[in-house]
Amino acid sequence: MWLLLINEISKDSTLAQNQLVNSGQYDDLFRASAYDDPDILILRWLRARKFDADAAVRQLIDTLKWRREWGVDKLIANGEKELVEDELLTDKSYFLGKDRENRPVIYIHAKDHIKDEFPVHATQKLAILSVETGRKLLEYPTETVTIVIDMNGFSMSNMDYQLVKFFIFLLENHYPESLGLALILHAPFIFQSCWSIIRHWLDPVVEAKIRFIRHVDDLQEYIHSNSIPRRLNGTHPDYHYIPPTDEDLKILKEFHNDKQGRKIVRANHRKAMQIYLDLTLKWAKGDDSVIEQRKQATKQLRDTFEKLVPYFQTRTSYHRAGIIHEPIFDTVYHKICANKESNIVEF
Repeated sequence: MWLLLINEISKDSTLAQNQLVNSGQYDDLFRASAYDDPDILILRWLRARKFDADAAVRQLIDTLKWRREWGVDKLIANGEKELVEDELLTDKSYFLGKDRENRPVIYIHAKDHIKDEFPVHATQKLAILSVETGRKLLEYPTETVTIVIDMNGFSMSNMDYQLVKFFIFLLENHYPESLGLALILHAPFIFQSCWSIIRHWLDPVVEAKIRFIRHVDDLQEYIHSNSIPRRLNGTHPDYHYIPPTDEDLKILKEFHNDKQGRKIVRANHRKAMQIYLDLTLKWAKGDDSVIEQRKQATKQLRDTFEKLVPYFQTRTSYHRAGIIHEPIFDTVYHKICANKESNIVEF
């Protein structure tokens, strides 16, 4: 698949072999890979297409184009600023704890979503940012998440077929092999007709991961009590969105203003991308002598991406709550401040 993918991305480029990372799709590919070993990203699409490499490459290329057209990187860069704060404050969806298989759990409370209460595009952005945020909660070797959909209090005013279809579209086409388990809790009788429509949109593989749960206490068969919110009879305090503080906004502004720092870390990441691609091409063509070098290149790719994070991503409510830990934000911010003070002294 690597050979097919490199060929597909490179064939429309006029750049020389040692400049291919300057093409937009390679940038998109390694941004999408993020902290992950790129092989893990590749395997997601291979599994989703039953190891048909040609089909997997086509789907991955479609995803890279979709990410650019949708502005996924811009959404990640601006984070919650791109969303409607009133919608975030509904607490209708959030990550909380892990299930018994160590998968991050996202809870969705259907009654707190009112169809057309917020612009459709804003809610779609919330869905995409949630999936991207969930990736940061994965701990190797876990690659999937669990979704709990709480239907308590559900009425037809909460039924949003357009949003459901969009979320299925995300999971099946652009974030394949991301769902480990979906638990639907308290589904009322009126939901049966809704489900008969929804299930026809689902790939059989995805549908097989869905379980209906009648009693809230049955959640503990899948999730420890300390990862279940109190509103669902668990022992974990209920989640509440934490808005950014003035200090958060000040730090974000410093990152945006540090053009030189951004330029340096981006150049270092692209250099690591080129080394990784060169070694991957040799390895894919059968040169086993580069395997150890490729492992080191994978580590270097991750390290340079980490330094890129403060310039192209933002902290979220999960950072402020201490659920996601990315010390690189503080490290880079203190470095920027130290550099500014140094320049003042030198002047």
